[in-house]
Amino acid sequence: MPDRLTGEPSSRPPRPPRPSRSQFLAQLDDPARTLDARPRPAPCVLLLSRACDTDLDPVRNLLAGAGIRTARLNAEELAATSLTIAPEGGTVRLNGRELIPTVTWIRHFAPTALDPGAFDPTVLDPTALGPAAPVADAAGTPRGAFLRDSWQAAAAQLAAISGTAVRPDRPGVLCQLDLARRCGVAAPRAVLTTDPYLVRDEFDGPRVVVKAAGHHFVEPVPGRLHGIFPTVLDRADLAGGPRPGPPVIVQEYVEHEAELRVYFVGGQLHAFEVTKTGPADPWTAPDRLGVRALPSPPPSVAAATRTLAAAMSLRYGAFDFLLSAGTPVFLEVNPDGDWRWAERRTRTTPVTLAVAAMLAALHRAAL
Repeated sequence: MPDRLTGEPSSRPPRPPRPSRSQFLAQLDDPARTLDARPRPAPCVLLLSRACDTDLDPVRNLLAGAGIRTARLNAEELAATSLTIAPEGGTVRLNGRELIPTVTWIRHFAPTALDPGAFDPTVLDPTALGPAAPVADAAGTPRGAFLRDSWQAAAAQLAAISGTAVRPDRPGVLCQLDLARRCGVAAPRAVLTTDPYLVRDEFDGPRVVVKAAGHHFVEPVPGRLHGIFPTVLDRADLAGGPRPGPPVIVQEYVEHEAELRVYFVGGQLHAFEVTKTGPADPWTAPDRLGVRALPSPPPSVAAATRTLAAAMSLRYGAFDFLLSAGTPVFLEVNPDGDWRWAERRTRTTPVTLAVAAMLAALHRAAL
């Protein structure tokens, strides 16, 4: 280009073209400039229980220390719980958190703990279930029954979409004892009856144990647990009445030199020897309870525990055994049995550590 003054060609290089406004704004249409910062569902261990289940607190702390997220759903707090389950993607939205349950452990998640009176009555269609009941008697209405049944179904769905579920399902006491005998493990004779008086001649020994056919606690009012614990009676004291009573288990009393609680946790075994003056001591007289941690269970008890855990497909179970003349006698297994009471008495934490390790391993396997 000529110089404007001399007319001679200019020696200055031409200026580069200026970026146009359209080139700058064109970045808004470039997918490579987009960063997806939306919250993503986080893999986590989901724990379903009750607020009073303090056994899970140290387990959650250990999992957090290992970088594993947990979420907890307590039966008493369901009125304030927002839940959406999307089975296609295996995701859960729990109180605003997007989660992918890798493991769901259902422990003491009892629908009887749910207080229907705490729920907003306008959530449900009043034309379908009737007007909202007063808080005092909401538990005994169709509305209360529907809420409890619905949350029980929701718990089952949470377990179904998880990578692994640890559930509290177990055979009844009679089925457990029969299974033990079929597996070659000694077990006491027992019957279920509504008339204990009529079965007293079924047993040879002078004493029997009467225990609940189901759980040791009932919950007539949400949050108020009433215990019905095993009782040792002389056979002659088995009472009769004009009408049958509730079904109960009558079991032979086994003379023994030791009682053991053995925890099966993902293949690990941790045993405690328990001494007590009566079967109800753990609940009614904990100060009289003696607990001693064992380095390992006796080999015969360990073999029986593993055999029964495999036969019942358990990942976790609290097994009760008697040692009678050196022979392990199986009493029952509780697949959601507590363990911190034994650890507190012995100032140890083997079961807590084993539970955390089991859940961590299941979590990582599901990723």
